[in-house]
Amino acid sequence: MQTLTILNTRDIKHIRQLFEDTYGSFFTGDYVYLQGKDGRLSLINKDIGKIDLKKLRVDKFGLYVAEIKGNAVRLSKEGAQLLAKEAWDKLKNVIELDDREIKAYFHGVDIRKDLGTEAKFVLIEYKGDIVGCSKYKEGVILNYLPKIHRGEVIV
Repeated sequence: MQTLTILNTRDIKHIRQLFEDTYGSFFTGDYVYLQGKDGRLSLINKDIGKIDLKKLRVDKFGLYVAEIKGNAVRLSKEGAQLLAKEAWDKLKNVIELDDREIKAYFHGVDIRKDLGTEAKFVLIEYKGDIVGCSKYKEGVILNYLPKIHRGEVIV
C-alpha cells in the first residue's frame, strides 16, 4: 500500500507555479491534491475529508494527473486532457500533429520536429483535442504514451 500525502496550501502554490511555467495554466476545479513518495500527483474530490482513511486499505485514490520530479512536471494523458478541458485558452507549449505524425505517435514512435533548442514538456494536439503529453528534446518529441493506449485503429 502506498503512502499518499494530502498537500497543504504552500505545496499546492509551488506546484501551481510549476504548471503555469510549463503549461500556462493549472487545474481550476475544487480538488484535494495527493502526492505519493514517487512524485505522482493525483486529484480527488474534496468530499474525501468526510471519510476516515485510516480505517481503509486502499491502493489508489483519485485521478493520476502528473508526475513531479524536481522542477519538471509531466502530465499523464488524463491530466493533459483535464487541464485542456478546464483552461484551453490559457495553454502554452501545445504542438499540433498532422495525420502521419499522430499515427506514428499512437504506434509509440518518437517524432522528429523542430521546435527550437530548449528542452521542454509539450502537450500533443490533434484536430482540436489534447491526446497526451511528451518531452521535446534535441529535435525529437519523445513518446511517453503508455503501451495500453497504443494501437493501430486509434485514428
